Amino acid sequence: MTDRITRWLGDPAKRPTGRTTVLAAALLTLAVSAPTASARSVRLHYFSKQTSSTFVNQQGQPVTGAPAAGDINDITDIDYVGNHKHHAKTAAASDHLRCTITTFTQSAVKAICDGQIAIGGSMLLANHASVTVSDASIAFAITGGTGIYRHAHGTIHTTQVGNDSDFTIKVAY
Repeated sequence: MTDRITRWLGDPAKRPTGRTTVLAAALLTLAVSAPTASARSVRLHYFSKQTSSTFVNQQGQPVTGAPAAGDINDITDIDYVGNHKHHAKTAAASDHLRCTITTFTQSAVKAICDGQIAIGGSMLLANHASVTVSDASIAFAITGGTGIYRHAHGTIHTTQVGNDSDFTIKVAY
């Protein structure tokens, strides 16, 4: 039994002590804190041109009248750096938003949404965001991402411009 424990834990006589232990602890602390030390914060601006929008009910059938609680809205867009008045000619990103309506009234729509914005080889995520649409502006919390945005957090503010939108993304990663 002692041989098995020695194989798992190593020979107690050969374990690091004193300065070696302090050095190992310091290196571990640096390794754990390094990602936060190199965190970046940026503000991105995009004009988002809608490419599709569908409304379906809970059974997946197209909604023909006014939407109701439980109906699902899927929207896809191509995004250009800039805003609706002045933007790049070539798309730099794309996004998808899927919202399930929880309340639909004359004055406001409430929904639970999941969204993704693909930028280069990375993606920003807004998962299970509770939103109220009572005017032309909506804010989403960034809940994570992939690639360089793996530990991202921040906000996405959208302002409706016809069927399209202007995005202001404040993200730390």
